[in-house]
Amino acid sequence: MAKHSNIVTAVELGTSKITVLLGEAEGENSVRIIARGSVPSAGSVVKGEIQDMDKLQSQLDTAISEVDRNDLFNASCAITFLVTGCGIASQRGVGNATIRNAEHVVTEEEVAAANEDAKVLNLASDREIINSTESFFLVDNRRVGKPIGHTATKLETHAHIIHGISSQLGNFRRALTNIGFEAEKLYPVFSPLAADQGILSDAERGNGVLLVDLGAGCTEYVLEYDHGIHASGMIQIGFDHVINDLSIAFNLHFDLCKKLIQSGTLDQAISAHQESIEFRNAAGAIRQIPVTEFVTVIDCRLEEIFSIIRQKLAAENAPQSLGSGGVLTGGGAKFSRAPEMFRKIFGLTCQVRCPADVGGAITGMNDPAFSAVWGALKVAGFYASQREERTDSWIDHLVSWGIRKLPIAKK
Repeated sequence: MAKHSNIVTAVELGTSKITVLLGEAEGENSVRIIARGSVPSAGSVVKGEIQDMDKLQSQLDTAISEVDRNDLFNASCAITFLVTGCGIASQRGVGNATIRNAEHVVTEEEVAAANEDAKVLNLASDREIINSTESFFLVDNRRVGKPIGHTATKLETHAHIIHGISSQLGNFRRALTNIGFEAEKLYPVFSPLAADQGILSDAERGNGVLLVDLGAGCTEYVLEYDHGIHASGMIQIGFDHVINDLSIAFNLHFDLCKKLIQSGTLDQAISAHQESIEFRNAAGAIRQIPVTEFVTVIDCRLEEIFSIIRQKLAAENAPQSLGSGGVLTGGGAKFSRAPEMFRKIFGLTCQVRCPADVGGAITGMNDPAFSAVWGALKVAGFYASQREERTDSWIDHLVSWGIRKLPIAKK
């Protein structure tokens, strides 16, 4: 029987689906899935923003009822929820700490102090920090990846700070507290950072990797190099825009175009070099649309999405030499043209990745659409292990996750 003190929950309130994962933390870096509930969003969330709170509450309640473990939900000691949209932006924070101990050796105390200093930003009153992650350190003005143990007089942290609009984040919190989750146990995590934890390896983070999560309403990205986050962001364009383009271009119903994609029919036609696909209208007349025309429309939108991300990375002077190339995930990654266009636009290798090392008896997690929520459950598991070792104020400090940091801000 699972100990209730180790029960954790992750929630995704996305454009395409509402997903709830219930898990048991089995140590700092391990979590086992106990149950999963997943239902369509039904228009309650659009482009990462809540559009219909009543409908969202209804869909969330249905997802939770699928799990049917209210006793364990109530016992959850950490609940992470994915966020995107919400006016999310990022910036570099710089923090300093003087090494005052007798040996002049950098310890966890100095790292924590410098990290806290890095989060002191001049943000507008309507914004709040969501997550803060280390990018790199300077020890007496010399760049290092791991500062602890170095002899120095001064430590400087360069952190990647992610912030969003407080009121919009508050909508997500309210949706969860309305359903019965305790506010003090809720921790937001920016979606691509969760996907990072769900599917990337330490080697990839060290060698340099670009992760792109191609969702239904939004596309998020994060670039890691030398075990530090150097860029992240989101654009409110996703794979539903690809489907809408097909609907408009060929005067087909949106649901028909969506089925064409999700059933694999279009992918099969492309791989088989099929000339055209037949459609029958309401009057019974047959219409043929060349497969190459579908490909042209899809490629144009995917090229736009990836080009915008490439331009954003260039504007942030993100590292370009990425030894581990690119990783594509999210529901849109399942369509064959997506990795092809990724390679073309970024000039990187591209792997389509699903949740890694998923523990538990729940099936169906081998799908890139679940990468972010699986990563969020791993983050929740990590926080559960920290709560056992720290006081209630532990969340106010940056905490170690192996060789990197992923602190979660709490309102």
